[in-house]
Amino acid sequence: MKKVVDANYLSDPKLLCYLEADSENKVIFCDHSCMEAYKGNALVNIKKSIEIVAGYPNQVFVLKGTRDIVKVTLAAYSQDQLFDVDQTVGFANFCNAVSLAAQGDTFLRAQILRHQENSKRHFQNILRDAEKFAEGIKAIEETFTPKQLRDLRTEAILDSETVHKMVKGILWLAAFLCEDHPSVFALPSAENVRESYIFRYAASGYLLALRWISKGGLADVRLEKLRNDIVDMGCVAYATLFDGILTNDKKMQQIYEEVLFFLEHAFQVTEK
Repeated sequence: MKKVVDANYLSDPKLLCYLEADSENKVIFCDHSCMEAYKGNALVNIKKSIEIVAGYPNQVFVLKGTRDIVKVTLAAYSQDQLFDVDQTVGFANFCNAVSLAAQGDTFLRAQILRHQENSKRHFQNILRDAEKFAEGIKAIEETFTPKQLRDLRTEAILDSETVHKMVKGILWLAAFLCEDHPSVFALPSAENVRESYIFRYAASGYLLALRWISKGGLADVRLEKLRNDIVDMGCVAYATLFDGILTNDKKMQQIYEEVLFFLEHAFQVTEK
């Protein structure tokens, strides 16, 4: 099993059980979960975050950056192409470096603080993306009729017209993300689009938008909350490319399952 780990799960005893249960149980770090470990007091939090996985470095995989993975997955690819070989092989050394930094190594402490600053800038940039996401949620809401919105909000059984509209919405969002992404210069082929990260992210983001709509919209919702949602949907999208997600966030788990349902039943994609 290869499962993407959410930052909120790194210190959970269930992660230790997962790793101990079978040496084939692997933990996958994506760039967002790595950067979230540097939040707050990085010199303290990074050591705490990796305390469990540090004991099982051979069961850890580190993914390439999202921009690289977007490009890789727009064509036919294998899972091995998604991993950052240097960071994966060097994970044990990284854990040792964090331990030395905690013991006072000034050079390594300075490196961790630089990573913390990079992480802050990254999440600040995503905060700006949250404004666009809020606009996108409102635009998606306007595509539904009053009856369809009522069905979404009351969790009624959706008719075929509503489901068809949702499928079209996911496809439209995937096309928009491809057009807007700096690393995408052409739409992927029909054979490759369903297995691409950008399509999985579009499905995750769209279903998240429907969740907000079903709960009445974005009144009084802070941008920081939407930013966190954007980060979470990146982890969910990655999880659909592997064997699942390790998280304590019920919303992430539910959207992961909803994405798989759409992939299997609406887009006829078999989970990897």
